[in-house]
Amino acid sequence: MEIIKFDSIYYPEKLRKIKNPPKQIYVLGDVKLLNKINFAIVGSRKCTSYGEKMAIKFAKELSKYEINIVSGLALGIDTFVHKSTLEVNGKTIAVLPSGFNYIYPKSNEGLLKKIIKNKGCVISEYPINQEPISENFLERNRIVCGISIGTLVVEGGARSGTSVTARLTKEQGKPVFCIPSSLENKKGYTTNLLIKKGAFLVTDINDIIQKFEDIEFSKNGNYIDKNNREKLINSTYKNNKIYKCLLSGSKNINQIIQETKLPIGEINYSLMLLQMEQKILELPGGNYKII
Repeated sequence: MEIIKFDSIYYPEKLRKIKNPPKQIYVLGDVKLLNKINFAIVGSRKCTSYGEKMAIKFAKELSKYEINIVSGLALGIDTFVHKSTLEVNGKTIAVLPSGFNYIYPKSNEGLLKKIIKNKGCVISEYPINQEPISENFLERNRIVCGISIGTLVVEGGARSGTSVTARLTKEQGKPVFCIPSSLENKKGYTTNLLIKKGAFLVTDINDIIQKFEDIEFSKNGNYIDKNNREKLINSTYKNNKIYKCLLSGSKNINQIIQETKLPIGEINYSLMLLQMEQKILELPGGNYKII
């Protein structure tokens, strides 16, 4: 287990920007996923067969874009989302409403282990011995959408935690996507209502991907803001400075910061570009070396 404090370079950048971010998070698995492309899929615990089918479909298809799928490890939609992502060897992040010694629901302890084994990630803002209490479930939702670029709502009843996650997503300035449902489906109440209020109606994967015009998805699961792409590509001096830093041998991110004196954001972008150009390689343990 790792404890990632707010001032750590591994603390999720998107999470820093939300209202009332956790002062620290506890992490099992690959902490680097937290700063890559993450997308939340949420829904009802007592979902319908239609909701199950849609959760599986969109989790698998988004995973093919090397997008990390975020959910809350709850029963119903969350469970289907995590499981189906693993089935296509995708990466998934589970956000818990409790400490690691009190996995909730207990029936998903095996699923949690599979997530970690598949190089996914499990996080919580609570100490390991914190039991799940009612208010923690709603608090957890701000983190689910906080580390994500958007949220897909599959199903949700009239009064549900799912609607809270959708509201928090909107408050964070991120897009909310919804799968439309039959008027006869009580679990479709939230999705249909959110669509009426301006959420994006989703019928296929392109309805989600096309909304992120400012993001260019890359093969390694990182992303580049297209608005800054030219500036980044032309930042030869910064790239060379990092490249020259690695000429003396492999180094981790902290060593690169100390030697180059560049801001962490610029270093991360430059490292990403150098990897895409196949000039450097990321080694186990977060070290980088010249190829």
